[in-house]
Amino acid sequence: MNRDRKCSLGATEFWIAGWVGGAAIGVANGAARELTYGRRVPEPVANRISAGTATAAFLAYFRMLQRRRSLRSRREALLVGATWVSLTVGFEFSLGRAQGKEWHELTAEYDLAHGRLWPLVLVVVLTGPELTRLTSR
Repeated sequence: MNRDRKCSLGATEFWIAGWVGGAAIGVANGAARELTYGRRVPEPVANRISAGTATAAFLAYFRMLQRRRSLRSRREALLVGATWVSLTVGFEFSLGRAQGKEWHELTAEYDLAHGRLWPLVLVVVLTGPELTRLTSR
């Protein structure tokens, strides 16, 4: 084994490992909501603000990741997006259940008919790596 070789992640692996930073964005976005504007505005308004700030933060983070390790194909970008969505939903439901939340409470965040915008943020997470790849050429 050559000890001089550095361990180098490919772009897909780099982006998937970058999900940890994306999780931190989500947690920070939720904390900012709860500690600041969420106390001053009606809940539906806070939900919309939170969805907007999460979307902006994820897109900025995707640009940073793309500058560091470029995704080269649509397949690669969509694989990353799908992996991120899977990890995110798994994390949310696992954490929520660990906190004692009921399933109906957790699934309520996905109800577009009742003004919940989180599914739209997940669409951005799914497609964001590909949109970033396309606009960074």
